Amino acid sequence: MNTTDSKGTEIEGAAGGPEDWVPATGLAEALPVRLLRAREAIMQLYRPLFRDANISERQWRVLRNLFDEPFLEPSELALRSFMQPPNVSRVLNELTKLGLVTRTASGTDQRRAQVSLTPEGKAATTRVGKLIEARTAELQATPEAELLPELGQVLEVLIDLPVKHPHLTRSPVQPPGP
Repeated sequence: MNTTDSKGTEIEGAAGGPEDWVPATGLAEALPVRLLRAREAIMQLYRPLFRDANISERQWRVLRNLFDEPFLEPSELALRSFMQPPNVSRVLNELTKLGLVTRTASGTDQRRAQVSLTPEGKAATTRVGKLIEARTAELQATPEAELLPELGQVLEVLIDLPVKHPHLTRSPVQPPGP
């Protein structure tokens, strides 16, 4: 039995038992896994910089976003930092305890807060930012760097896929109907 996708197109082999499926590629060759492996490889170049500054990758993303945009609400920070709101709340609590960010109530709505860097937070972000730029310059000096502009273009194509092909973001399995 076949299943239909959201447009009513039949998907061959979507139904049936697990014995009916044979992967087209090994897991290590699957695009999502390769992208995760690539991210992990690149982050190995930058993690020591965060560790030396006693901040986490998540903390860095929040600090860097606040450096670019001095006053943000936590919900906007979550979007810009690619984190769930509860995770941003935890990171903000950590950064507040470290004295790197401050929260102030919004003038119009006391339930809403604006987050900003403290002078210490700005200084820390500047220090780490300079180290990251120096490490990136080292990366640019490697023979592999000639591939980075093309890689950037391919990544932009991938980033745009959900917008250009929204049907690919929906489940192909139709819920049972009446």
